[in-house]
Amino acid sequence: MKSQKKKILEVENFTGFANKVKLFENVTFDLEESNTLVLYGPRGSGKSALLRSFARLNEEIFDEIKYDGKVFLDQGDLFEYDIKQLRNLVFYSDTNFFEALDYLTFGELIELAIGNEFLPFEEYSSLLDDFGLLKSLDVGYKTKLSNLYVLEKISILLFLSYLKDSKLVIFDCILDHLDDDHLQKLSLIIKKKILSEEKSLILATRFFKRFLPIADLFISMKNGKIEFRGEPEEFTIAR
Repeated sequence: MKSQKKKILEVENFTGFANKVKLFENVTFDLEESNTLVLYGPRGSGKSALLRSFARLNEEIFDEIKYDGKVFLDQGDLFEYDIKQLRNLVFYSDTNFFEALDYLTFGELIELAIGNEFLPFEEYSSLLDDFGLLKSLDVGYKTKLSNLYVLEKISILLFLSYLKDSKLVIFDCILDHLDDDHLQKLSLIIKKKILSEEKSLILATRFFKRFLPIADLFISMKNGKIEFRGEPEEFTIAR
C-alpha cells in the first residue's frame, strides 16, 4: 500500500484584502511534501499577493491586510507562527532579489540569511558543488554576486533555502528568466537537493508550457480566482 505523503500546505477558502480591495478569493488547494506546484497567471492575476501571504509579506507592503479562510503550513496555523519562525519555514523570493543580490558578496548574503554562525567556506564546498556553485564562487565568501549569472543566483537562493531547512520554497516568476537549457539544469538540482529533502516547491510563472513537465499540481489564476486546479495533463487537454 502506497504511504500517504504529509501535507506541507493546506489552503481552504482563502481570501485576501489590502486596504479593503480584494487581492484574491476563495483559493483552495493542498500541496504535499516533495511536490511542485506550478502557479500560472498573467500580471495582476493575484498570484504574487497569494504567494506573499504564505510568508506574511503583504503586511510589509500594504497599510491594511485582512484574510478570510484557513491556511495550515507544516500542519500548523499559518497565522499562529511568529514571523521569524515563519520566515524559516517559508523561503520566498521574487525578481526583486536579483537587484538586491548585486550589492552583496556571497558571505554577506549567508550572514544575512542565517546569522553569524555559518561554517568556514571549505565546510560547504561539497554541498556547493551539489548546487553547481563551487566553481563560480572563485574567491569563496568574498565573491561578488554581481559577477554571477542568473542561473547561479537562483542556485544560491536554492542553497539558502536548503541551509535554512525551509519546508516551503516559493519562486515568484524567477525561473521565467532562464532559457530551456538552464531550466533543465536547475530542475535537476531542485529534484535532487530540494524535493528529496521533504520540502515542497511553488513556482509562479507567466509562461506555463515550459514548466508543465515538472509540475505535480497545476493552478491557473485570473482576476484573483482559480480558473483551473489539477494535474498538468488535465490542463493541457482542457485547453
